[in-house]
Amino acid sequence: MRRLIILSIAILFASFAMAQTAGQDIDVIHYDIHLSQFDFSEKTFHGVTEVDFKATNDITSVVLELKTLEVSEVTCTQYDVAGFEQDDDLLIAHFASTIPTDAMAELTVAYGGHTFNESWGGVHWNGEYVYNLGVGFDSQPHNLGKTWFPCVDNFTDKARYDVTITADNGKKAICGGNFVSATDNGDGTTTWHWTMPQEIATYHISFTVGEYELWEDVSNGIPVTVYARPNTAAKVPGSFVNIKEIVAFYEECFGPYPFNRVGYVGTPIGSMEHADNIFLANSLITGNTSGEGTIAHELSHMWFGNKVTCSTAQDMWLNEGFAQFLGNFYIAGVYGEEAYHAAMSPIVNNMSTKCRTQNYPPINAMPLDMTYDGDAVYDRGAAVVSTMMKYMGRDKFLQGLRFYQEKYAYGAASSEDLMNALTESTGIDMTGFFDSYVSVAGVPYYYVSIQEIKPVGSQYEVKLQMHYQHLSGEHIGMHNVYPVTFYDADFNLHNDTVCWDGATGFTTKMLDFEPVGMVTDFDNDYLEGATSKKEMLVGDNTASASNIQIQVETADSVFYCIENHPVAPYDDPLIWGLKLSTSHFWTVNIHDFGQANVTGTFIYRNSSSLDGDIIQTENDSATLVYRANASEPWRELAHTCNPSNKWSMGQFTVNDMKSGEYAIAVWDKAHFGTEEQGAIPSKMLVFPNPAESQVNLSWNGFCNGFISLVDAQGRVVRNYKLNDAEQLSFTTDGLAKGIYQVQRIGADGNVIETNNLIIK
Repeated sequence: MRRLIILSIAILFASFAMAQTAGQDIDVIHYDIHLSQFDFSEKTFHGVTEVDFKATNDITSVVLELKTLEVSEVTCTQYDVAGFEQDDDLLIAHFASTIPTDAMAELTVAYGGHTFNESWGGVHWNGEYVYNLGVGFDSQPHNLGKTWFPCVDNFTDKARYDVTITADNGKKAICGGNFVSATDNGDGTTTWHWTMPQEIATYHISFTVGEYELWEDVSNGIPVTVYARPNTAAKVPGSFVNIKEIVAFYEECFGPYPFNRVGYVGTPIGSMEHADNIFLANSLITGNTSGEGTIAHELSHMWFGNKVTCSTAQDMWLNEGFAQFLGNFYIAGVYGEEAYHAAMSPIVNNMSTKCRTQNYPPINAMPLDMTYDGDAVYDRGAAVVSTMMKYMGRDKFLQGLRFYQEKYAYGAASSEDLMNALTESTGIDMTGFFDSYVSVAGVPYYYVSIQEIKPVGSQYEVKLQMHYQHLSGEHIGMHNVYPVTFYDADFNLHNDTVCWDGATGFTTKMLDFEPVGMVTDFDNDYLEGATSKKEMLVGDNTASASNIQIQVETADSVFYCIENHPVAPYDDPLIWGLKLSTSHFWTVNIHDFGQANVTGTFIYRNSSSLDGDIIQTENDSATLVYRANASEPWRELAHTCNPSNKWSMGQFTVNDMKSGEYAIAVWDKAHFGTEEQGAIPSKMLVFPNPAESQVNLSWNGFCNGFISLVDAQGRVVRNYKLNDAEQLSFTTDGLAKGIYQVQRIGADGNVIETNNLIIK
């Protein structure tokens, strides 16, 4: 609703003012906010705010923001105010003369009335308590400093503050900044004065009025204050038992604490990172550490969000993504690295799935209705930050962030500013990382495979091939970096990274031991399209992940890692009648420390998220294929099939499960004229083909009989006897170059199957 003060000059300037935006052509230096006359039943108060500003151009009016509150008077010490008006959330003050560029002025606004709030945000009244939450999730834009004082309500126009609040005796007024005084007025009220010497955004300054008890401590010379309601005050020490360790860890990582005190206050709803005066939901003050992650999250905002603020809401991950990450990373400093990775891994896995399925926008271009989306911004941002640390290495990551903090201290920054600051300070070109993780939708997917291992002197040369795909997008990553971990027979670990540009790459690693296995992203804190689960199982135990269940029987322990790849298996053998999944395959690493029996159960079903791409009709008979590593072709694996009462779903059980790659495939029963599940003939694989020195044959199941090699003239040139064999290898020594037939013949003398072989 439009409200006008009846001064004719205001009408003359109205059309011009309406074209302006709040804060245009001014820089606010300081706000002096005075609140009084709180009516807790009517939910009203009276306010007077002095706004000190500098003109950045010649101006004849100033536009501020004020939401729902009624202005009664506007004055200026240095210049005559010709009139003012309110239009929805805008307050426009007109001057009788021009204020020149660089001139300083002080505008005083008197106002009051009913305050605004939404379900979360604005000025909230709760019984005999009142407090502000600086942002609203529903309002667009989200900034709600305007709900209790006239201001330039954005992320970039930062200022200093004094807040003076007069409240009834028995109530405390707690605000951001340093406590100055509490003056008993002798009339049943006390006036509380707080001052904020640092420049902060309007949504970071705060107040709360109510009955509170104070708990105090000191962390490395920094005051720690927690104001709690009387019924929760006794629980504060237990909930804040680690606050000094958290502060110390953040200071070690990002530099000195950037404000005046580590301050918290209990409120009915929260939590919110107001500078020096973090609002913490009363429900989190429990007497134990159940709310500690939120305590750490909000504290980290003093660096990421308050000291350096995202320049636009579209870049909110710079605030909330970092805070969500740090609300887990602090665990490394307080509880240890293993505990941190255990907390971070589920977030990374969850976001690996959601980033490829939810079609989120680029994280630096978030629409306003998704600014505070818990998945798209908070957890996705945390996973991106976790990946950034791994990409750069922790020391360089922290070095770069300290530089970023100082370069943009008490100002605002964009994603591009962060990228440039990290690059400038560390020498690591972060363009490729930001292109793949920040500026595009979707998520990278990496696949690294061992192609060859050979001894070289006392070392081992490991040849690797790398692949990059971008899921839910067409982007091809450059400057790709991905962590790999090799382990030997005694499970000694060697951590390394592979680096390449584009869709594929090759590299060679020299190791001091012979690797028996390789796990990618061992700590599982790297955001990418695959998901991973790994742990050590002791004794008889079971574990499950990504539609696989592992059952272990051992007197010792077994390490397992299951990686679920949401893409088509690489190197499809293109066997007639056999279709491999186009949607997923698994890499399994198993290492036992004694004698272990490991049984694996693989689930299949024709759902859209699993195997619906290949299991579509009753003619599609599911099977399980396997290869020990990427240098081998895929082949059917001996297994027990346990179909359900429907053709479309079931499970495969593999005894004595080995490390390697597994995938679901189907035989088309129409090709073989049978309707019996499990009666499909096994296909013999011949590899390599063409062959130079050695030929390998494999098939599903144990076979008695013969392998015959027949040349182009139909002559049998070789025979190999089979006794309960499922594979055979032979050399090409003495064989002429050319085309041969390889026949697998059963014990009854009948040919089971034939494949062609080229010897070159």
